[in-house]
Amino acid sequence: MLIILFILGFVSYSLLESLRNYNWIANEDESFSIASLKQSINDLQPPTKPEADLGTENADGQHTTKTSLSNAHKFWKQIFTIFDENKMNLEDKFGKLIEYTDKSKHLDGPKTKEALLSRATMLDEVVSELKKRHTRVVLQLPSDIADTTYNKGTTGVVFIGGAKFSWLTYLAIIALRETGTKLPVEVIMPKKLDYTKERDFCDNLLPELGARCVIVPDTIGESALNGRSLYAYQFKSIALAISSFQHILLLDSDNIIVSNPDLVFDSPLYKKFGMITWPDYWKRTIYPKYYDIAGLKVNENKRARYDRFPLFEPVNLKGALAVGPQDAVPYHDLEGAVPDLSTESGQLVINKATHGKTILLSLYYNIYGPDIFYKLFSLGEQGEGDKDTFVTAAIVCNEPHYLVKSFILSPGYFDNNNKFNGVAMAQKNPLNDYDLFNELVVNTFAKSGQSTSVPDQIKHLDALTKKEFDSYNNIPIFAIHCNHPKLDPVLYMQRDDIYDSVEKRLKYRLYNGMKYDKTVLSSPKEKSVETDFEYEQWLHIQDALCIKKLKFEHFKDVNPSELCDFVNNQVKWLLPHV
Repeated sequence: MLIILFILGFVSYSLLESLRNYNWIANEDESFSIASLKQSINDLQPPTKPEADLGTENADGQHTTKTSLSNAHKFWKQIFTIFDENKMNLEDKFGKLIEYTDKSKHLDGPKTKEALLSRATMLDEVVSELKKRHTRVVLQLPSDIADTTYNKGTTGVVFIGGAKFSWLTYLAIIALRETGTKLPVEVIMPKKLDYTKERDFCDNLLPELGARCVIVPDTIGESALNGRSLYAYQFKSIALAISSFQHILLLDSDNIIVSNPDLVFDSPLYKKFGMITWPDYWKRTIYPKYYDIAGLKVNENKRARYDRFPLFEPVNLKGALAVGPQDAVPYHDLEGAVPDLSTESGQLVINKATHGKTILLSLYYNIYGPDIFYKLFSLGEQGEGDKDTFVTAAIVCNEPHYLVKSFILSPGYFDNNNKFNGVAMAQKNPLNDYDLFNELVVNTFAKSGQSTSVPDQIKHLDALTKKEFDSYNNIPIFAIHCNHPKLDPVLYMQRDDIYDSVEKRLKYRLYNGMKYDKTVLSSPKEKSVETDFEYEQWLHIQDALCIKKLKFEHFKDVNPSELCDFVNNQVKWLLPHV
């Protein structure tokens, strides 16, 4: 009898294992599996230790452990204590820390040190006090982010949610999934109230897309925040700090990615630099006294680059990169300065294990950004905010980064007055860009026997900026930052300049028929399909609001019938003619 029971048990076990193996094999061949996405995000819980207590649930419904969360809270308390002990909001003591000068006093021409200094004034005692505090912060911050705060070896995508940003993030995640990536997603909710208002979004909608909400106060801890209020631009650095991923692609909620990011994380480029940034439209306007505050030495006697490209000293001409007082060299072309161009932070790739101190220092810069750092980094130019805090922090911490060299493509439309209106920033693929940079800049100098003169290098680089690395080069698009206006039908309907209230559709194709090559997984091979970007986004909007009728806090006071009349008319109007 025992033998028969043993045989029956063995057969049952074998059958179960066969079924498990069948399911695993079947799922492995799927190009997109909701089940696998759910599993991947469930696997990414905060790290635990063997002595950890039994689990509990946060407000976002995610299972964690008391000990792990407690250790993370202790770490962030230590970090914020360092910040608080070195506060930069010192206006009560000094008055305005930095004052912009009248434009009539600005020096024209290249952005030399003198030209940048002419744009603002700072008292010497203010510079001295800020330098003391900055020095202490850099010394006191740990070199790494504690491993109790994230999961080593994990990779994911991070957005900021809440209110309208939850809606925009939903569209961005849909686009992300259409690239074929299965990377898990974390949506950072700035306040507990944001989660409460978007409970259905966090608990039901996001898990179906392999995503989850992370609530800032729950993750950092109330004692670390100590009642402080955080705003707008500050949440990107917070998101980098508290995400459970080691390898992060941080995207603005209005940023639509059109290229699979998996390849970036697997690339030699990322493994070499650990941090990738993209350019903004403008040259850097960092106030030279920031370098004094940060303890960065700029060699004013040596030029290191032309624009965003490095210059090389010819082997047969030592001292060729030397500059004198009479040379009107842009300040950020000098050795030790932060390189041009300024940073567009709608997308950022970073490794928390190699760039932990960069993330912590950039968090400090953003906590006190409105008080001083945003002004130091922009001098009143357009785009003031968090964008330059990440690269400056990396340079202070001596941690490398790669700035994409290809310039931004600006989709837009011409209105009835024949005026061009840009609506987005299309950033280029970093892998193709890096290959082109090595081919046309690094290898070209090497092939010359490292003997090309500096004037000839500058002439060559100037030509590259106007063709091979300009907006219309052959580098494919990586992401389209749809920031002006955002992909929000309610916002569109409120704008008389673009909304036709009679036809109940837009007056213009805002992206002017912009197309991109979309890689789709068509078994058994991948294929590239030319895709109308604007039409595709409206299909997503229609599917979410008018077919699935998903609920978002942002649309709670909007008449759904009127909204969908607009959306459906827009889709019909944009329908491509075959």
